[in-house]
Amino acid sequence: MNIVLGKSTFINYLTNLFHNGSLTNLKVAIPTRYLKANMSSIMPQHHENSIDDATRSKTSKCTKYTYIVEQVHFNFFDTPGINDTGGYLSDNENVDRIFECIQALQHLTALVLVLNGTQARLTVNIRNVLERFRDRIPDVLYKNVIVILTNCAPHTVNFGTVKLLSHAPVFHMQNSAFSSDAQIWSAQTREILQRDWNVSMQTMNEFVRTLVTLTPVSTESLSEMNDDRNAIRSVLHESRLIIMELQHIEDELAALEQASNIYSANIEKYASVSGQSTKSMQVSQ
Repeated sequence: MNIVLGKSTFINYLTNLFHNGSLTNLKVAIPTRYLKANMSSIMPQHHENSIDDATRSKTSKCTKYTYIVEQVHFNFFDTPGINDTGGYLSDNENVDRIFECIQALQHLTALVLVLNGTQARLTVNIRNVLERFRDRIPDVLYKNVIVILTNCAPHTVNFGTVKLLSHAPVFHMQNSAFSSDAQIWSAQTREILQRDWNVSMQTMNEFVRTLVTLTPVSTESLSEMNDDRNAIRSVLHESRLIIMELQHIEDELAALEQASNIYSANIEKYASVSGQSTKSMQVSQ
């Protein structure tokens, strides 16, 4: 099954789930600020940038990570993030990369939105993401959208209902094991992180079980929608050209009308002056 998602840290948690990692033996598929990758022999080369900058998307292109369980292939595609500090143009480029990745697949089981649950404007951010996806995703695919809220628990997230995601499964998890330096963990910190780790691994299991229940969606609908969108754009472009031509004709008609009015005014003025001259000649005789 093919699953498209963002947030590289989530891939690390999946790697630990499928490869029996633990808090004391972390499996790192994608390097973080504090941890180097140690799964290079079985994991693909990562495409991470700005690892030390927590405000920017780390992933520069889509990368596939495959996990096999009982002959079932789980293909997760880690994608560039959107709505970070890269700005509007960067978001557009990343959205294009995401859809290039999706359209290269025959089927898609799930589209996973991985979002930081601590963000105060989380609902607004989700709406912004969906706004970018709305004209490119058919309605049938929204049934296979899953939301992962990181760095939070169900009782600590400030998340309002989003219409298009009102029926989407929502999972909450702490990804703190990869976000701090293990060398400075105190005994109390380790105890807290272990508890968070256990809950997160349980969440990962529930997430995978949810994936298994989903029906894969053919990506042909995306191509058809893209073709329809391009056709509409072509019609709109032609319409704009026609409107511009009509505007040009209207401007020319307005110019001709103005010239005609000036010509008529000059004729009237000439006729008036000519009449006065005739009367003067009659008087002088």
